[in-house]
This record gives sequence, structure tokens and C-alpha cells, in this order.
Amino acid sequence: MNGLLGKALLNPRHQTVRRPLHTATTTSQSLYLPIAPPTLGNAGAVVGRELYSGKAFVYCPFSTFGDGLPGGNMIVMGDTGRGKSALTKTYAARQVRLGRQVVVLDTKEQAERQEGEWAALGRAITGREPVRFTPGGSSSGARINPLDPAISGKRQAELVRTLIELGLGERLDEFAGSALRIALRRAHRQAGHEGRTAVLGDVAAALRDPDAAEARAKQRSREQLLADGLEASYVVDRLCGGTDSSGDLTGMLDGPTSIGVDLGTDLITFDLTRIPSGSVAMTILVAVIAVFLEEVWLRPVCECGAAPGVHRRNPLSTGSGAWDLGGCADTGCHRYVQRKRILVCEEAWHILGTPQLALLLEKFLKFARGLGLSCVLIVHHLSDVDDSPKTQAALKMADTIVVYSMKHAEARATADRLGLPTWTAEHIMRLRRGIALWKVGDTLYPGVQHLLTEAEQHLCFSSGSMSDLAATAPQAVRPTAHQQERP
Repeated sequence: MNGLLGKALLNPRHQTVRRPLHTATTTSQSLYLPIAPPTLGNAGAVVGRELYSGKAFVYCPFSTFGDGLPGGNMIVMGDTGRGKSALTKTYAARQVRLGRQVVVLDTKEQAERQEGEWAALGRAITGREPVRFTPGGSSSGARINPLDPAISGKRQAELVRTLIELGLGERLDEFAGSALRIALRRAHRQAGHEGRTAVLGDVAAALRDPDAAEARAKQRSREQLLADGLEASYVVDRLCGGTDSSGDLTGMLDGPTSIGVDLGTDLITFDLTRIPSGSVAMTILVAVIAVFLEEVWLRPVCECGAAPGVHRRNPLSTGSGAWDLGGCADTGCHRYVQRKRILVCEEAWHILGTPQLALLLEKFLKFARGLGLSCVLIVHHLSDVDDSPKTQAALKMADTIVVYSMKHAEARATADRLGLPTWTAEHIMRLRRGIALWKVGDTLYPGVQHLLTEAEQHLCFSSGSMSDLAATAPQAVRPTAHQQERP
């Protein structure tokens, strides 16, 4: 097997003839019967071609679900410049054309454009600017309030506790947790009396000025309740700035929500490129966005745009009372079909490498099937993330794994950690740019070449700072690295 995979079939030094894409499988698989993996069908997004058989490689976790694919979560990894971003951008764009809705957490900046990598693609598809978060705040910057009414009360308490623990670097004890819950209730009551929405500053103020009656109800003195929550109030001040604008998250979490984007649009990009990578601010902001998306964006909705409650109920069994959702008279829809959604996380190492965020992500991954959600995580190497139980649990819920070329040590570590066959380590090292090993469920596709259309080239090129092609005319970049192999 090793000798066969080392042949030039997967690693051509020159590609002079471009074979047409086709999905007929009987003849092609008969030619490569010992090695050709089964087709994924022809429903979904065209990724490129499978190099062993020449078949078109069509992939869609929603179309393939249940037929050898237990879920829709995907992880994409590989060395820099091998084609990870190009794959995920075109995959997202092609899924949008199939009616899917995509949200991207964009943490990779293109310095020459002074914006995130996904900004251009978002404008091309929706005509909208990305949702930009700017430290210190700005007139065009976005803000999410962790105490927004759109987030349920229980989730608010969990979220505020999580961001304080992340800022503190350790878990709150029971006394501090109790003081925080009391402060949250007081903050909401005070803001309600003033006819506004509570914000984090109200929580900090309540922690520093506890009510004596509430302290007695907890068998604590007012001074003890103050001591219980004082450190948490300092953390909130440090993150949100308190009375000045020096906080790590000032202008992003310290006021009413002002996202300025329609969460029903086809492609939403959260631009986090101005937040220091790996910082506490990045970790907390991602946690807040994740909870906001869970509470607001992931609400059930039909592909026709109507909520489940306005669809007709069709009885299935009078004895059991079972029913399903039928049509909607308002929209003319004939049957309720949950709108499918895709969440893309660029540079996902900062999520997988943080236990609190890995726990949030695990919830997305675990309940993805019920939510009609597919999570796509992009990392360079698995060595970038820790080997904690929460991280391992998240990795095990990735039903599709895409591996681009890696160096020797990383390739072997990746094969071992993912439980891939031993021959894949050497095979991964030999893959050329734009060609990846795919593992879909239990099936391996050793060589899948990603193909770009001419219209997608300028939207997916993310190495302009290092390439002379960035300064040339658009027609000079027609032969992309994914479509024309070089010696």
C-alpha cells in the first residue's frame, strides 16, 4: 500500500490536461476497484475531484447524513499555505447557494486590506460589511451585551460567571458565585426601574454595594457579602474599563447590544482580527458570541423563513398523539424543513485550547444534529491544542476530517491522535498544495483536489503579503495553485 500511495498518481509534477468532472461511478470504480472509495453521491457542494478515480468529489453533511456520516461537524488542518482557507471559503459560498446559512468567526487579518480574510466574500454574497469588534470602541464597532434580553436569564448567569472566571484565571468559589447571582438580580431590578437594559457595569456596582437584607437571607453579614464579590467586581472593571476606557473589552461588551446586522442573512462574518490572538479578551469575546448565537441565531426556523409555531401540525398517530409539522399558509410552504446552518471557526486553536470554550463548543457539536448545524473548525496542527478531556471530546465529535500537507513530526502526531492508518503519516507529507486527505465517517479518500472557479480566485487568495501575484493584474492569477501543479 505504501508503495502504491507513493506513486505520482496523487503527486503529479506536471498537470497538462484538466479532466472534466463527472459523477458516473460504475466505470471509474471498476478501473480502480481495489482502491476506489465509495462515492458520497451527487447531492451537495462540489469540492473538486477525487484523484484516484477522477470522479467529482461532492460533499454535504446534510445530504450525506445517516448514510455513513453520523454528524455534520468538520475539522480542517494542515501547514500554512496548503489550501485550508481557500477550501472553507469556497465550501461556505457553495453551501450558501444551496440555501444554507453561514456564520464565520474570522480571526485572520489580511494586512494589505486591513480587514479579515472573509470580508470580501461576505460582501460578494450579501453586499454587507462584516460585524467588526474594535478594542476601545468606535462609531462603526459592534457591541454585544451579555445581559441582553435575547439571552435567557440562566444563560446570562452562566455567561457572566464564565467571563469573570476567564478574566480571573481560576474558578469562582461558592461564596463568590452566590454574591454574583445576587448582584445580577439587583442589576436587572435597578435597570428595570430606570427603564433600560442592565449592563456589566451594573453588576460590578451591585457587587460593591450589596444589600444588607440579601446578605441576611444568605446567613452572611453585609461585609462578608461584599468580600465575597469584591474580586469579581474588580475583574469586571478591568475587562470593561470601569470609569475609564482602558479595559480589555471596552466598547465591545460594556453597553447595549449594537450588532447592526440581520441575523437572518445568508453569510454573517464576525471580524475579530483586531483582538490580540490568544488573549483573554479574544477568549471572552468568543464565549459571548457563542452564547449569543446559540440563543438568537440557532432558533428553529423553516427554510421558508417561518417559525415552527406557524406551521400546520399533521397527526401521525391518534393513539400516541405523535405529529409532525406540515405546510405554512402564510408562506405557501408545503412542509416544515429546518434551515441548515454552518458555523466556521478560523484559527480554532484558541477555542479548543481553552477548557471553558471547549466546553461551549462541545455543546454545539453534541447538539448539532438537533439544531441542523454543522461546525467547521480550522487549525494548523493538533499540537496547537492541549490534550485535555474536553478538547478530546470535541475532536471525537468531528465526523469529517480534512488533512492537508504537514511536516514529518506533525503528520505522524496527527495520524496517531486521530487514529488514522499508519500509512497516512507518510502520505500526508507527500500531498501537494490544494490536495488533501479526507476522512468522512469511516471512509478515507486519500487524494481530493480542491478546484476553484475563476470568479472565486480573488475571494480566496490569502497570501498576498508574501506573493508577487498580489500586485499583478487580475488576469495574471487565473491559473491558481489548486488547478495547476508546479514542479
